Amino acid sequence: MKHRIPLFASLTLALVLGACTTTPTSRVESPAASLAPMPETVTSFGAVTTDGWLYVFGGHKGERHDYSADKVSGSFHRLKLSEGTTWETLPTAAPSQGLPLVAHNGVVYRTGGMAARNPAGAKQDLYSTAHFERFDPRRGTWETLAPLPAVRSSHDAVVLGDKLYIAGGWSLAGGTNKPVWPANALVLDLKNPGAGWTEFAQPFQRRALALAAQGSRLYCIGGMNSDNKTTLAVDIYDTKTGQWSKGPELPPGKHQGFSCSAIAQNGRIYANMFQGDLLRLAVDGSAWEVVGRVKHPRLAHRIVTAGSTQIIVLGGEDSEEKRSDLELLTPSATPRAAVRSTAMNN
Repeated sequence: MKHRIPLFASLTLALVLGACTTTPTSRVESPAASLAPMPETVTSFGAVTTDGWLYVFGGHKGERHDYSADKVSGSFHRLKLSEGTTWETLPTAAPSQGLPLVAHNGVVYRTGGMAARNPAGAKQDLYSTAHFERFDPRRGTWETLAPLPAVRSSHDAVVLGDKLYIAGGWSLAGGTNKPVWPANALVLDLKNPGAGWTEFAQPFQRRALALAAQGSRLYCIGGMNSDNKTTLAVDIYDTKTGQWSKGPELPPGKHQGFSCSAIAQNGRIYANMFQGDLLRLAVDGSAWEVVGRVKHPRLAHRIVTAGSTQIIVLGGEDSEEKRSDLELLTPSATPRAAVRSTAMNN
């Protein structure tokens, strides 16, 4: 593929989301009605909720298309959802954007990501990383684990049972070097992370996508393909059978499914992209239902669970600026509409 620098520069915004000793709290079912804005206004950062806390790491701090070492964040913060007023500063880590955060048994994990090495005003020099680290709130420190088999950024990750899955993304090697698009997804047993990663084939090459898990199924949602085309595609991997299938495409809209976000809550899959609707996968998996609306539609953002019945939309940017606000949504029990697609098989 011939790499076009102007397009690369315009779309890398989605590459991409002091020490303390703390103890995790129990799960919070009812977050505060109002949540404090993010302490750092970023896009393409990592975010996850666990044990009643919202954790946010990294991201891009600069203006759109402006990439330099000082514009990549290594900051790490958390917010107690039941209070919602004060962000706690946690230990920093190597700056990174275009990375996910996941949680398992109260421990937070970060994988891969991208960082610029060029100073401000100099030619872009962007590198993906193979970072794999975990943060245990009881210890209050980052611990380095077995790195990814190859550098990767603009991917997403999800935990299903005790397994951590990674899919999508690309590998950047600096300057004008062409990106490498991984042909394989990854899985690791979090009960035995020292055993390392296992690769398995993925039938697509996409970045700036979203992952969510339901039952034994891993959903790979939206993104941009290796032809630099945004896509509404949904690919499903069954972790029991090892088979891939197609799910219903996302509804069309501005930027399509580029730099969307998705989560699972109470056994249902939710997704949100720039067109602004909060989407939920129908019970039979055949369509996306509209169950809410974001006040400020955005991309390169995150959605996370808030207790068992609400969802937080945070960060990213709208058509004018980066956003630091958090929106708290309660999905409607009665869908407003259902968008069906023929681009699926079982």
